[in-house]
Amino acid sequence: MKNYLWLVISLFSLLLYPAMASGHATVISSNPSPNEAMDTLPEKISIQFSENIQPAFHSLEVFSQDGQKVPVQKSAISEQSERILEAKWKGTVDEGVYYIKWRVVSSDGHPIEGTIPFQFGESASLSDQDHSQVKAGFPNSINVFLQSLQYISFAALAGILFFRLSLTKDPHLFQASGRARIYLWISYAGLALSTFCSLPLKVTIDAGVGWTDAFNGTYIREVLNGTNFGTIWVIQLLMLILLFMALYFMLENPLRKSLPVLSFLLTTLLMVGKALTGHTAAVPNHVLAVLMDFLHILSMALWLGGLMALLVILPGLADRQAVQEDKKLFYWTIIQRFSKWAFVFVIILIVSGIYSSLQHVPTSHSLFNTTYGQLLLAKIGLMSVMIVLGAWHFFKGKAQSKKLGYSAGMELSIGIVVLLVAALLTNVQTAMSSPGPFEKMIKTDENYEVTLKVTPNEVGDNRIQVELEQGGRPIADIEQLTITMQPADGQAGAIKLQLQGKTKGTFTSKSILTLPGKWNIQVHGLTKSLDSINADFTIFIGNS
Repeated sequence: MKNYLWLVISLFSLLLYPAMASGHATVISSNPSPNEAMDTLPEKISIQFSENIQPAFHSLEVFSQDGQKVPVQKSAISEQSERILEAKWKGTVDEGVYYIKWRVVSSDGHPIEGTIPFQFGESASLSDQDHSQVKAGFPNSINVFLQSLQYISFAALAGILFFRLSLTKDPHLFQASGRARIYLWISYAGLALSTFCSLPLKVTIDAGVGWTDAFNGTYIREVLNGTNFGTIWVIQLLMLILLFMALYFMLENPLRKSLPVLSFLLTTLLMVGKALTGHTAAVPNHVLAVLMDFLHILSMALWLGGLMALLVILPGLADRQAVQEDKKLFYWTIIQRFSKWAFVFVIILIVSGIYSSLQHVPTSHSLFNTTYGQLLLAKIGLMSVMIVLGAWHFFKGKAQSKKLGYSAGMELSIGIVVLLVAALLTNVQTAMSSPGPFEKMIKTDENYEVTLKVTPNEVGDNRIQVELEQGGRPIADIEQLTITMQPADGQAGAIKLQLQGKTKGTFTSKSILTLPGKWNIQVHGLTKSLDSINADFTIFIGNS
């Protein structure tokens, strides 16, 4: 048991290590570019994003400085790239200051919007402005409620089906329990309601409308036909119908072993649909990300749902035993079986959680200073308490001293709060938005110490600083220092900068970084005696 506990502790510690992150789409270039003063307008307006955008609910409008709308054609995704939104002008445009207002739904299903100011001609002047905003606030209460209801229903339904398949060996005993039947159908009703309502909810989010327009036929068709969510939702609806039939016939035919298996399989497939939407859509290794997210949802559902079944269903089934000793033996046998399975669920939960967290939390700074990171820390803390309580129940089950009491109810309550936090995590922007200032020192083979600092380390204007030392002392005889910066995925060309000496051994420059994510930076220095100083860095650029 000690070896198992050390394994759990070791896996949890891995959550603090930085890795590749992902987030909402961001603007990496546009024509006109932000705050550009131009004498001739381009043939069409174009905006390039850091990831693919979905075909539904995109818009591109132009307004004059006094708020008058300028005629442009309907926005469209470019035939050359699914990352480019464009629109052609209609008619002539007078000189002046204008604002491009854009809105798209990124590949992870979250809508983002912003403005791009520019100046045409010399009749007006334009001051610099922030040109990109991402909707990164907390989701609304209805969104949180439906997401939480779906997670809880997944747990309740998967838990009771797992109880039927793996914990109790007598199908007649399970079928005869009126409480088990009611619990099963309430769980299904919660899952069906949350899944059905997720469509109008998606309409309100993507179209930016209220619930009065959530059932508008035009908007619904656009969601179903123009988003990844729409296809998945239709498939989920069909699976819900099949699940209803499987559950009904399972309760009517207790000896048909295939029906509980089919019901459980359909429930897990519905979880796959949930894993296919959300932040996993923006992760480079999409298949592995979806698999890990699915395993995370499934393991949490089985752990929490199994605990629900133990508290709600098990006491009634135990009371059906004829002899008092048989009641006690039945009760603790089921609990011991679940405890062994619960340990497996916890291991899967931790491993999959570590992977998912490392995809969205690039640095320790982002873990502690973003909404996503803080919610993740809260989730880790709550799950740690659940693991402690679970271990307590494991040893309590071996002793068979008393029935599960308040501590089991506390574990269940904490688990429900964890699902609430998970619903929030699904809808807030990932910690990719703010990895924090970058600073790292590399010691070369020639014993040079090269320190790179990037501030604020976000898309846009950044201050680049390189410090060169040897033996702890600044190097004074540097002839020139250059750096080469390029996105690791090759989406954009290399940026080369000649840094200027600020003080002895310290060189600085300013640069615009156009893409969030992983960047490779090569530092090359040349001394007056023609000795080379080379160091390679990898950094993570934020998108806010």
